[in-house]
Amino acid sequence: MPEGGVLAERKWDGWRCLYFRGLDGKPRLWSRNGMPLEGADHILHRLMLIEEQAGENLFIDGEVVVDGTLAATKQWFERGYRKGGVDGTLHLFDVMAEAQWRAGGAETPLIERKALLAGLVEQMPADTWEWREGSHGADEAGCVQLVADTWLFDDAQVLTEAQRVWAQDGEGLMLKDAAAPYICSRTSSWLKVKQANAGKWKAAA
Repeated sequence: MPEGGVLAERKWDGWRCLYFRGLDGKPRLWSRNGMPLEGADHILHRLMLIEEQAGENLFIDGEVVVDGTLAATKQWFERGYRKGGVDGTLHLFDVMAEAQWRAGGAETPLIERKALLAGLVEQMPADTWEWREGSHGADEAGCVQLVADTWLFDDAQVLTEAQRVWAQDGEGLMLKDAAAPYICSRTSSWLKVKQANAGKWKAAA
């Protein structure tokens, strides 16, 4: 436990979802393995609006979830999207300039990156009246949400918060060092607490 505590976020049970530009210069959603994620154009549209407010190309990190489960998320992005339409909610937890991410990460502390992300999300209107053609309102703001966080200061508080999330059928917690930079590799600055391994906190990339 870092001196001064950790930021704790709910661990959403979905797929890691990254927003950045491909080699063709077009912004897309990607899996953590670098595969493009199709079937979530409503999310992509909202992130492009957030990026427009920032005034620079962004790298955005989050977890995309369909129907609240990993199984439904996997089914949708592997084959369900081929039937047409869009699905999923993106839970955002990190942001930086895309140039920083391409250089290996950001030295800016997590707490400052999270504040930047919160500000960008809060500036977005609750809805966009000029929906994309054929979207039927799927681009509403609810498809992109900021992951809430809370401060925890000892093991007992961690387990209490984890039990609260488990009682709501959540997967667990992510514990993050608020002063840590963003490093594009596995690091002990992010720790995962899951019900199957409570007490065995796992480093997460």
